[in-house]
Amino acid sequence: MQKYINLFFSLLIFCAACNSDSLPKGVIERNKMVRLLTQIHIADGTLFSTLQVPDSLYIHGIGQYKSVLKSFHTDTNQFKVSMKYYCNHPDVLAVMYDEITEIIRLKTDSVEKVSEAQMKIESKRRADSIAKLPKQQQPQVIMQQATKPAVPPPGKFNNRRYYPKPNANPIK
Repeated sequence: MQKYINLFFSLLIFCAACNSDSLPKGVIERNKMVRLLTQIHIADGTLFSTLQVPDSLYIHGIGQYKSVLKSFHTDTNQFKVSMKYYCNHPDVLAVMYDEITEIIRLKTDSVEKVSEAQMKIESKRRADSIAKLPKQQQPQVIMQQATKPAVPPPGKFNNRRYYPKPNANPIK
């Protein structure tokens, strides 16, 4: 009997120690999950610019998330199962998020470069169009002297209404 108990526990330890590198059924592949999470975080960023009312976030967010999931040929259940699996393996998830952060940083840098190039082109176009104007039509920078602010007539201003003094001269 002792042999069978030792054999049982030995096999149990052996089976528990075996850790295959294959993903369980229904879990999204790691590279695809990195691309999917990148697009989901970009969708989160676009939601940041909408009105921060819970209903509007739900209405706009659900549509964006569904379109991202549809473009990756997956659904919410498979995404939840995959996130649960990767959350149970934090070392893999940390490496994945390092890649996601790098991808988003590269995309941000490229967008900034494009916008800088567009701003340079626009400023050059404006400078060229101003230079082509005749001398008298070119905008002149005029420094105006600071003047005293207008003094209101005697009386009270209350809630944008003017109440003249009782003995004030009538307006003609």
